[in-house]
Amino acid sequence: MKILYILLLILVFTSVVEPFFASSLVSYQPVTLPPKYYEYYPINVTSGQCLFFHVNTSALATIMLFNQNQFNIFEKNSSGTPIFFNVSDNVSYKVGPLSTDTYYIVVLNNVTNNTINVNTEYSLVPYNVYNVRSSLPAPIGIADYGVYNISNTLKGTITKYDEAIGYVTIYNISAFNSTPPEGVNRSGASLQLNSVLQINTNNGSYQFWLQNVIGFITSERTYYVEDNIWNFTSNVSYLTNSSVNGKGSVFPYKNEFYYAYGTNYYNYTFPLSMILYIKVEGISSEGVTISFGYNNGSGIQWYDNATINVANVKSTYLLIDDYNVTGSQLYYDLELVFAGQANGEYTYFKSMNASLGLQIILLNGTLITPENFYTFGSDTEESADNLITIFKENQSWVLIGNDNFYNIGNTSIPKFYLHPLSNKNISNASSSYSRSIIPSNTQQSSNATSNFSMLTYLLLFVLFILVALGIKRLRRR
Repeated sequence: MKILYILLLILVFTSVVEPFFASSLVSYQPVTLPPKYYEYYPINVTSGQCLFFHVNTSALATIMLFNQNQFNIFEKNSSGTPIFFNVSDNVSYKVGPLSTDTYYIVVLNNVTNNTINVNTEYSLVPYNVYNVRSSLPAPIGIADYGVYNISNTLKGTITKYDEAIGYVTIYNISAFNSTPPEGVNRSGASLQLNSVLQINTNNGSYQFWLQNVIGFITSERTYYVEDNIWNFTSNVSYLTNSSVNGKGSVFPYKNEFYYAYGTNYYNYTFPLSMILYIKVEGISSEGVTISFGYNNGSGIQWYDNATINVANVKSTYLLIDDYNVTGSQLYYDLELVFAGQANGEYTYFKSMNASLGLQIILLNGTLITPENFYTFGSDTEESADNLITIFKENQSWVLIGNDNFYNIGNTSIPKFYLHPLSNKNISNASSSYSRSIIPSNTQQSSNATSNFSMLTYLLLFVLFILVALGIKRLRRR
């Protein structure tokens, strides 16, 4: 807080205030401001961003916006020409796109002789995702936030889609946490395909966070696949067994509730290739059905169809949007990231060599590969240490390392090694993706395939008997 003894005389730059909805507002602590004092709020802006701010005071005050140079002059001699100037007790203002600089909201109590209360909040769009994550531990992989940094200028986009597809080929993975959360294995890890569902109704909009996850026990070389659904409409996720119906159930975690269903455990060998799917399967006026699937070489296995019961649905879609955030103030992004196994765990990776890819199917049925992936996720609470994503020869690789941030790149689908038994099934399941995901060197004779098939079924039957059945109730968020 600074004192000002000379009344301010300024050449006013006026602007018409247009309506603007800022979904993610940063709120400052309320301030008590004596007469002739002012308070300032510095905001770091990246080129291409628009700034929205709202100031509410208990009495008339002078409210201004300066860039760095203008603010320096103002502090020195209490003069200068601001970007914005108004005398009011309630101001909302949007300006931009701006250049990279530090900008200052200034509230000056020079209209009355009384102490006033000041409440200030602001938002910047497109969002600079590095404001959320800038160092390890973090969820590491590839993520599309709908924002691109082109020549140090942020460009935002909005993408609506029906299906998310995550691809992975793992050549090596091991993780260890000596003190994991309750219910989490010390050598556990996860690969999470995370997306946000937007449901628009006659009574407003709702957001749900969808997760399709491979959970690993790296010391045993086993994995399972599990889905989660979280309510992102407000800061606390609230769901009931009547609000979501599927093979799974709704479980409590602290003061929140989430839906979950999981498969049994499976063994794996390297290289391990898998595909994860999240798909908007059905829409009615009373709800939305989401299908969760995976392909481990046996064709697409749609292991859970969960219906979110929301009345008076007008439209719904998966959404990537860097101009807005969910009601829980989290990003509308698409993530394929390695992290801890569950329950908010962050784990240390001892080894990692994996290639990742992401595709989406738009509302018109077009399959596309997003561009300009960031190397970290943001919405999940699980995270990883000692991992880095690099982009090389149009591939994204997750390896052991650090200094992961400030690296953006494009990637194609990784090379796949899936079980040769699944050749026919995979061809059928993947026809809409216009690619062959079975390497030619995996072909075998029909007799060998038949004998191996019988052995495989026998082993699976034994595994079914030995492995305890049940839903894994692991919190992902």
